[in-house]
Amino acid sequence: MKLAIENILESSRFMKFLFDNISSAVFIVDKQMKVKKVNNSYKALFDKEEKEVINQLCGNTIGCAFTVEQGLPCGSTSECENCSIRNCVTNKNFNLEEIHSIYVARTFYINKEPIFKYFRMKIKDMIYNNEEVSIITIDDITELEEQKKQIKEMANLDYLTKLYNRRYFFEIAEKFYENAKRSLVNIAVVTIDIDYFKKINDTYGHEGGDFILVSFADILKNNLRSADILCRYGGEEFCILLVLKDKDDAFHIVEKIRKIVENKRFIYDNNDISITVSAGISLILGDSLNEMIKESDKMLYEAKNAGRNRTLIYNE
Repeated sequence: MKLAIENILESSRFMKFLFDNISSAVFIVDKQMKVKKVNNSYKALFDKEEKEVINQLCGNTIGCAFTVEQGLPCGSTSECENCSIRNCVTNKNFNLEEIHSIYVARTFYINKEPIFKYFRMKIKDMIYNNEEVSIITIDDITELEEQKKQIKEMANLDYLTKLYNRRYFFEIAEKFYENAKRSLVNIAVVTIDIDYFKKINDTYGHEGGDFILVSFADILKNNLRSADILCRYGGEEFCILLVLKDKDDAFHIVEKIRKIVENKRFIYDNNDISITVSAGISLILGDSLNEMIKESDKMLYEAKNAGRNRTLIYNE
């Protein structure tokens, strides 16, 4: 009985069954990167029939973006020398025991459509039809990686406004602060707050207050540049790190936002709501990012005590 099972496991029919039904995409390439054999999962992943890929170059058959966009055969593009797949397959040290594990994240053209994919691959040298070749398995982990990215983004974002949260703001802003200390960039820290926000909550309920917070966050996002770092610092207070060419620009940027808010009407549940904001700006680096935030916060409360709906700068 044991011998019969061993015979089955070693039979060509059994190996063909495994090859064609394994969930991983599998293909065999020779040392010139030409495809010699593919399984059913490979055909499904790349939407190609076996006759389309046999004896064709690897990069062209899997729709590598460099081959498609540069209109060149695999091995001739500007990026081929950096290709981890090619480097593993064409390695001169032929080794039947070693298995290479690589991770590929780039665009592939599948059915003529560019799709960014995350592939986990294993590459092993073998003998096929008396020829030195490599067998390559591909697991498409794109969905898993996208889920991981979403989870990470959720951990870094404020649940309501979808701005960065306070923790992540410090993580990024500290790096900009250190660059500013080395005179590599100019920065300013802005603390900005919605005036009389408690009254909005009391009048329109917390849902109305949330609507105002989200609407104001959208104004901030739409009127700041991608280089600027924006977070919901807590409650109705927001914190911004501005990356500037000229430090004098900080006041004009914040004033522009303040005036947009002042002149906008927010419609919630058929109610016309007007709001204003107050802001404090710190231009002095001081000893730490936290110190800059404290100084901008101090200016914010001075702006509120001076009548609200204004911007004050700490620059001494």
